[in-house]
Amino acid sequence: MSYPTREEARALLEWAHGLNPGPWREHSLGVARAGEKLAEALGLDADRAWINGCLHDIGRYEGPRGMRHVVAGHDLLLDKGWDGPARACMVHSFPDGDIDAYIGPHDVSPEEDARIRAYLAACKFDDYDRLVQLGDAISWGEGVCLMEKRIVNVAMRYGPAPKMIEKWRAWFDIKEDLERRIGKSIYALFPEAAENTLG
Repeated sequence: MSYPTREEARALLEWAHGLNPGPWREHSLGVARAGEKLAEALGLDADRAWINGCLHDIGRYEGPRGMRHVVAGHDLLLDKGWDGPARACMVHSFPDGDIDAYIGPHDVSPEEDARIRAYLAACKFDDYDRLVQLGDAISWGEGVCLMEKRIVNVAMRYGPAPKMIEKWRAWFDIKEDLERRIGKSIYALFPEAAENTLG
């Protein structure tokens, strides 16, 4: 898979944030940091995980979007030849592989809906997919908070989704698997988690 450098990824994030300013930039940097720390604990490529996190929401350059941002980000990065983070854009919102569990507006065309479904059906999630999916579920700004705070915040902003509980279970399954593999709570890697959750 092809990846930009960290510098290229950060520059693209700044470009996108200039077109659509908002807290999604800090969230993206938080997902990048979470992915990096988890990758280090698992013996994976920390640069690859950081870049996936940095660019997972890059489709928000188009403006306020729901599901559309996964397609917009995928296509933008694929046009640049970066199929690695393009994949992260497409899979990060679907830890259970189910498009119908998406929390937020399903603002895609029927053709885009079919593209996402086909992509997910053909995709066997790997560790890097799981890192960006989990990072998305625990990142609060540029730091980490307990997953429960983040997912309730998202649900309160967008309202319930038909298969929301199944999606939450998928996130907790990823968390439990990674904790088993690293031999401790993921929050042990992020000293700010308690303050970000309780503050």
